[in-house]
Amino acid sequence: MKLRVFPLLFLLTVLLCVSVQAQDSSGDAPAVPGTELAGTAANSSSASASPFSRTRTYASAFVDVPEKSWYADAAVAAYEYGLMDGRGNRRFSPEESITVSELLTLSARLRSTYEHGDAAADFARSSDTESWFDPYLSYLKGKGLLAVTLDHYDAPATRAQMACIFSVSLPGDWYDDRNTALVTEAYASRDFITDVDDYTPYQSQILWMYKQGLLVGTDASGSFAPYDPVTRAEVAALLTRLVEPNTRLTPDWIVLPYHSVAGTTFADLVEAPMQTDNAPPPENTAAIDAVVRQMIASGQNTVTLSYPRTLTAADATALVRAFTPCVKSYCEQMYNSVSCKAYSSGRAYLTFSSTVCPEETLRLYRSRTMERAIAVHDMLWESGALSYGMNDYEIAQVYFAWLCENCRYDTGTVTEASLSHTAYGALLGGVAVCDGYTGAYNLLLKLEGIDCYALFNATHIWTVAYLDGIEYHIDTTWGDQLGRIDWSCFGMTAAQSRTKHTW
Repeated sequence: MKLRVFPLLFLLTVLLCVSVQAQDSSGDAPAVPGTELAGTAANSSSASASPFSRTRTYASAFVDVPEKSWYADAAVAAYEYGLMDGRGNRRFSPEESITVSELLTLSARLRSTYEHGDAAADFARSSDTESWFDPYLSYLKGKGLLAVTLDHYDAPATRAQMACIFSVSLPGDWYDDRNTALVTEAYASRDFITDVDDYTPYQSQILWMYKQGLLVGTDASGSFAPYDPVTRAEVAALLTRLVEPNTRLTPDWIVLPYHSVAGTTFADLVEAPMQTDNAPPPENTAAIDAVVRQMIASGQNTVTLSYPRTLTAADATALVRAFTPCVKSYCEQMYNSVSCKAYSSGRAYLTFSSTVCPEETLRLYRSRTMERAIAVHDMLWESGALSYGMNDYEIAQVYFAWLCENCRYDTGTVTEASLSHTAYGALLGGVAVCDGYTGAYNLLLKLEGIDCYALFNATHIWTVAYLDGIEYHIDTTWGDQLGRIDWSCFGMTAAQSRTKHTW
């Protein structure tokens, strides 16, 4: 959720993927035309030097490829280059999926044609016990082109697998990196190609395809849909862009110098867990945390639990003691109190609130706090204090300095009902104590997509944030020294933090 990029125009759906004819009943390799491809090896993308040539005439070969369909030109080109045939009965079957083995086969044939002008010369089966695609797989591995291990060769290929396989089909000098700067900047915004992240299989290969103009995404935000199966129509479109550089695409994107996170809610700041325990033991902090995250991500402030036994007053007290420190670790949410009603039926009802104000007033404070945090976020981006290319550590420094400069410690009488305990007090009143400082700081970090939580002892609370994959302790309260910023309170290791805090 870091930066935001806005498209100038809605982009047409990209036509990905690749395909080969299905394996025949004899178990031999599917008929993937290519032996008739001719040409000389080329080291540039110019049309005159291209090793690829159209060796067949389409002449309405397929009855299921309407002339005005988005994939018609691509299907014709894939057929005329000798790269794709139909599925029988003059049918191209544009919506059918393609298998991993078929993609590997086509990738190997493309490379062989590029290097030798003959797509079949390297692919004789050594024995009848080999799978039909083994020669193609061995070819790619023998050339060091396929370092990853792909399983389930006969399963429908995903778009992510397609990117992995076709990123090695042709050498680097066949491409011109036409979109590298734009895609790099847009992806860094975290608002384009948002369904591809550090955990997506073959992330780098997917982004490489955008950079080379092989695709621009399936919608205006450049979505890739990495886990969707690949269709033959998408395959044909990608094949055309692979062999004809002049058909490659440039996204019609405009990256603004700053972005807005307007519309973000408190629920957006916490990722819901995959699953929760409806009867978590009070001593199981991970299970308790999952329940709290689920509640916050759902935009709620109540939790219902169900235990297979009678609950007592002691059980209710134990649940309150378990849930209270947990919800305080999400102090940007402005909850610091938990009540519990437990019944002999095994049901327990927990309500999360604030000692500062009633529930209705808290909703208003939360709304105004989020509005102010969004305004601060946008102002820092618009002013240039934050900019593309800054890493998490640098972004966190900017917010640390801003909060120290725009909030002061409340040295008056602070009761449990004081707004100084809240992010509202820090961001709208400019006055806070440690939980107000920390809540405001964590809220600002989470608007940037930075993972963090609040850590506390009996008398103090501060931030633990993961900046560029490294854990740091950050104390905005003690960093604010009456007009002077104490930077020793920023970016502490756990050991350095323990010299200032006990926990």
